[in-house]
Amino acid sequence: MSDNKTIKITVKFFAGLREFGPSKETIEIARDSDLNFIIKKYKVPLSKEKIIILINGVPQHNKDFKFNDGDIVAIFPPIGGG
Repeated sequence: MSDNKTIKITVKFFAGLREFGPSKETIEIARDSDLNFIIKKYKVPLSKEKIIILINGVPQHNKDFKFNDGDIVAIFPPIGGG
């Protein structure tokens, strides 16, 4: 059960990045957790490729971004096309 020291967020991995995390999972984290925490928890390979991270549908580049209860984190590989 969530208390005032923790929050719940939903994490989603897409396409080739599903090898690092679930297609969708709700987790409970410390209230002061940031995007770096998620990157480390799931061992997301930032150096391997330029991934796209959306928080509640908005691109987020600041790895120190602090989560709010109910946030949805979507992690995508680079989008190619031509």
